[in-house]
Amino acid sequence: MRLLLIAAALALLAACGEAGPARIDGSTKEAAEASIAAIGAALDPAKKAEFDIAIEMGWPMSELAGKTADEVIALARARQIRTLKEDTIPALQAAIPAAEAAVETAAAAAKNAKRFLNAIALLNPQLVWRDGAAGEASPLLSFNMKNDTSEAIQEIVFNATVGPRGGGKPWIDQRFTFKFAEAVTAGETKFVFVTPDLTAPGNVDALNSRDAAPGAMAPGNAAVRVADLPGRTNKAAEGDAKAGAALQEAKDKLAAAEAELKRLEAGGAIAAP
Repeated sequence: MRLLLIAAALALLAACGEAGPARIDGSTKEAAEASIAAIGAALDPAKKAEFDIAIEMGWPMSELAGKTADEVIALARARQIRTLKEDTIPALQAAIPAAEAAVETAAAAAKNAKRFLNAIALLNPQLVWRDGAAGEASPLLSFNMKNDTSEAIQEIVFNATVGPRGGGKPWIDQRFTFKFAEAVTAGETKFVFVTPDLTAPGNVDALNSRDAAPGAMAPGNAAVRVADLPGRTNKAAEGDAKAGAALQEAKDKLAAAEAELKRLEAGGAIAAP
């Protein structure tokens, strides 16, 4: 029966070709389906793709009955334009102030974290070599940490560099995590010592520091700086980066929606939802 309806619709289209473009027959559900199929079959591929998208958007038959393919596509385009203007774009515009506020909050947190780290002083770093019981030599890096923050510190992450006087490739360049047996309270100073890993990539020339002539090392022997407090500064930096990315994404989505609105208003092809 369906094939007969489609065949009849095609015959009707052929008969009406001279009278004007084919229109959807809304007399019955079956007639509507047959006429829609017949209209689509007569369209070129690009126009058929648009027509199919328009039909699949869902419409009451009262809106489709009697319409041509172009009129159905125009109906769908108008709906997409209305959705962009009334829903999508306002929602995206409203999201930007919140994203900007999140960026400001995250930037302030990152700045506070950096200020906090700057209040931790690593004093008098020194590198010495010790001979073990079997005659092997091992390096020992030490310094004093002064906590000039308002909080107790249990653990720090720091970078240590030892190099020759006048610069050049470091002999030792390693990142360390050091946990105090007891937290360093505000205003307190504690001694820190670590053993550089001679197999670490940055320490391949470590033995040169042992064999260096007196005065060959850079003044102060070693340089150390706080890189992080676990769970604090890395988290702040990540939050800052994520907030910035979220703001950019919100702006990109808004720009894309506005560009799509202009394209549709200029008569561009409707797009699948």
